[in-house]
Amino acid sequence: MGVVPLHAGKIHVQNGPWCLAAFDPLMAPFIVSWVQDTRELFWLAPKTAPPLTSAKVVAWPGPDGCPMLLYREQHTEPIGYIELNPMPGQKKHLWMGHCLIRPEHRGAGLGRLIIELMLEKAFLNERARIVSLVVFPDNTPAIRCYRTAGFSHIGEQVKYFSNTRRQQCMLEKRMAREEYLVIREEQTQT
Repeated sequence: MGVVPLHAGKIHVQNGPWCLAAFDPLMAPFIVSWVQDTRELFWLAPKTAPPLTSAKVVAWPGPDGCPMLLYREQHTEPIGYIELNPMPGQKKHLWMGHCLIRPEHRGAGLGRLIIELMLEKAFLNERARIVSLVVFPDNTPAIRCYRTAGFSHIGEQVKYFSNTRRQQCMLEKRMAREEYLVIREEQTQT
């Protein structure tokens, strides 16, 4: 374990110089500034009508949601944002959403890192049985990241979004606790 980051959030998971800390609403303006255009906002939060505001970011997680920020030790500004939320009506089934990395840090493997840290929180800290997510079929960087992290494609969903007045196909991805434990064991052996 390294030096504690210079931020107020409670650390939930740490890997070397990287950690996931509890979301501080004062950091919402950073998340707003990372969204580069309306297409990216739609991929990130399809129910959120533009323009994105700090108040909308703060409202994303539900009452039992767990929004987190990715930090590098000794840095005061977050580098990523992600949520872990309970799946309605399904005990120990969580869904991951609103995953975003600061634009100047994209393409460096931090998307996979934030997902791996959140999976550790989900499966080891929260004792989840399943973690699910949905992603748009044309968001190829996210799909590649989820596949590399070990998520399996389990099907498609069609959802209607009132802010666009259109139905959209979304890919559903899932990882079971047993799959996560196998992946984790393989990673510790290499």
